[in-house]
Amino acid sequence: MNNIKGNIIMNLNELSKLKYKEIKKETIINYPKIKDFCSYPYPNHKKGCPNILKCKSLNIPNFKKILKTNNYTFFYLVYLEFNFIKYKEIRKFENPSFFNTKERLKCVLYWQGSLKKIIKNYLELLRLNNHLFYVLGCGSGIKLSFQDKVGSMENACINVFSTLKLNNITFEVKPINKVILCNLLLSKRKLIFNF
Repeated sequence: MNNIKGNIIMNLNELSKLKYKEIKKETIINYPKIKDFCSYPYPNHKKGCPNILKCKSLNIPNFKKILKTNNYTFFYLVYLEFNFIKYKEIRKFENPSFFNTKERLKCVLYWQGSLKKIIKNYLELLRLNNHLFYVLGCGSGIKLSFQDKVGSMENACINVFSTLKLNNITFEVKPINKVILCNLLLSKRKLIFNF
């Protein structure tokens, strides 16, 4: 996504790095109570996550059931590291009258959709070079041509923070410097990654 203001062109691709890591099944933390967190109130959403009904309607099985009904033996985290601090600096500089508060600068409405599109495009390309694999996404909103429904990792009862930590992927719970958008890929055969 390019945003043009005066002579400044913000390219979110340049602020992002796609990475992957093959992981062991044992480092994927199944935690059924994670779904309860979606209904907890947080700033701007007093009734919990606004996507809670959308996620429930996907009817994604929990991680243990996915493993029980399939013979997945390879597991990968495909994640995007986003230079959040640089993004906020550029946004503030390019439009100081609009991005005049910390809340507006970090608001997901202005960057998250574009980052998910980067991930989606990569997953579509990855599928062209590989056999079929199953994706649990980074929150709601990713649609793939090769998978009917893409649920979030949380919707499959995976504790994302614990899984990232066990796999030595650094992240910030309340991002200031960088944002991590993470997807879990499950496969019956080894995948070939080209970044």
